[in-house]
Amino acid sequence: MQDALNQRVSGWTPFFILVDGIATASAYFGAFVLAQLLPPDSLNLVLAPPSKEGVLLALGIIGLLLHTLIWSRDGHYMFQLLNGRMLRICAAQILFVALTVFFYLGIWRNYDMSRKLMLTFLALLGPCLLVGKVMFMKMLRAMGARIQPRLRILAVCDENGEAATRQWFSNKTLLGIHLCDVLAIETDASQESFLEHQLEEALKRDRPNLLIWRLPTNAARTERIRQIAESHGTHLAVDLLPIVGEMGAVQLMEYSQMKLVSLHKHPLVSPAHRFLKRTLDICISLPVVVLVLPFLCLGVWLVHRFFSPGPLFFKQSRSGADGQMFKIYKFRTMTVNHGRESVQARANDSRIFTGGGLMRKLSIDEMPQFLNVLFGDMSVVGPRPHMAEHDALFALECSQYALRHTVKPGVTGLAQVRGHRGPVDNSSEIKHRVTSDIEYCQNWSFYLDLEIIARTFLHVFSFHAKSC
Repeated sequence: MQDALNQRVSGWTPFFILVDGIATASAYFGAFVLAQLLPPDSLNLVLAPPSKEGVLLALGIIGLLLHTLIWSRDGHYMFQLLNGRMLRICAAQILFVALTVFFYLGIWRNYDMSRKLMLTFLALLGPCLLVGKVMFMKMLRAMGARIQPRLRILAVCDENGEAATRQWFSNKTLLGIHLCDVLAIETDASQESFLEHQLEEALKRDRPNLLIWRLPTNAARTERIRQIAESHGTHLAVDLLPIVGEMGAVQLMEYSQMKLVSLHKHPLVSPAHRFLKRTLDICISLPVVVLVLPFLCLGVWLVHRFFSPGPLFFKQSRSGADGQMFKIYKFRTMTVNHGRESVQARANDSRIFTGGGLMRKLSIDEMPQFLNVLFGDMSVVGPRPHMAEHDALFALECSQYALRHTVKPGVTGLAQVRGHRGPVDNSSEIKHRVTSDIEYCQNWSFYLDLEIIARTFLHVFSFHAKSC
C-alpha cells in the first residue's frame, strides 16, 4: 500500500488527467469550428460535428490515456508538474496523440477524416493542454492551504539533511501538504531519552498526522518511535536511505511470515520476461545471420586477402551469464599471431591492419556476435562480455562488478550507447560502465531494449572517439 505522502501527491493525478481530457475536448470542438472558417469552407457554419469526425476526439483521449499509463505511475506526472515541466509534458502528450492518430490512419485507412480538421486539432491541442494545466495549478495554489484534511508532516533528520528536507517540501503546499517542522538532530547525539523527549514535545506542539524518520535506526528503536508516534495519532514513515545507503530503488515485499526489503531488482528472473527477451533476440539475430552476415563475410574476406591473409573469424573466451565462459565470434581486424590478445586495442594500434580500423569504427567486426546471440550465449542487448583477466581486474576497482553477470552479455548495451566503449583508461571509466550495466540489469524492460537498439544505430555512425 502507498504511504500517506505518496497518496496525497499521486492522488491529484486523476484530476489533472480530467483537466487534460476537458482541454482535449475543447481543442477538438475549437478545431471543428475553426476548420469551417478556413478556406475553402467559409460558409454554413455548423456547431455540432458529424459522428464520423468524432473518432478524432476518441483518438485524442486514447493518446492521453496511453501517455498516462506509461508516465503517470508513482506520482511521476505530478512531480514533473511541480518541477515546472509543463511544456515537456504537453509536448509528450501531443506526440502520443499524433502517433495514435497516424497509427489509426495507417491501419484503418480512414481517408474520410478531414485533414484540415486533424491538423487544426493537433495545432490547438498544445495550447489547450498548457492553459488547462496552468489554470488548474493556479486554482490549487489559491486553495491549497485550505484543503482539508491537510497532511501535516513532522520530519526528523540530521543537520546535514535539514536544508534538503525543507527544500523538497517547499512546493508541496498547493497539494495540501504542510511541513510543520524539521527536527535537526546533531549527528553525535547519542542520548535516546533526550531525542525521544524532543520528539514527544514536537508531536504535542504540532499535532502532525505523519512522522518521517530520516535517521539510522534498528528494529527496537523503530518500535519505540512507532509507539510514541501512534500514541499521538501520528503515522510513521521510515526513510531507508540512512540505513541502506545509495542502493537505488528498494522494494518491500511480504511473504507470509517474512517482510523483505529488497535492495536489488532483477526483472529477468521472470520466465515471461526471459521468454520475451529471447524472442526479441531471435527475431533480430536470425535475419542478420541469414541475410546480412554472408555478404559481410565475403566483403571482410576480400579485405583480408588484400591486407592481412589469415582466418576470417577471431574467437576468444569471454565470461557470460553467471560467469560461465563461452567462445565469442568477431571478424578479425588485427594481424595474425601478434601475441598480445589480452591487451586492449587503442588508437593507432600497430596490430590493426589497413581496413581493420574502419571495421572497428563501424562495429562491423562485432556482427558475427549475432551467431552467439542465436546460439544463446549472448543477447542483443546486455553488458559487454570481457576476458576473465579483465573481469578480475575490473572487480578490484568496483565491488559491484559481479552484479553485471546476472544477465547474458550483449552485442550492445546501455553503457555503450552512453559513450562508455573502447579501451578502459582509469577506475572512473570502469565505475561508469558498471553503473550503467547494473542499471540495465535492474531496470530491464522490452521497451528499454528497443530504445538501446535504436540508439546503437545512431551511436555507431557517430564515429565515437574511443572506438578503435
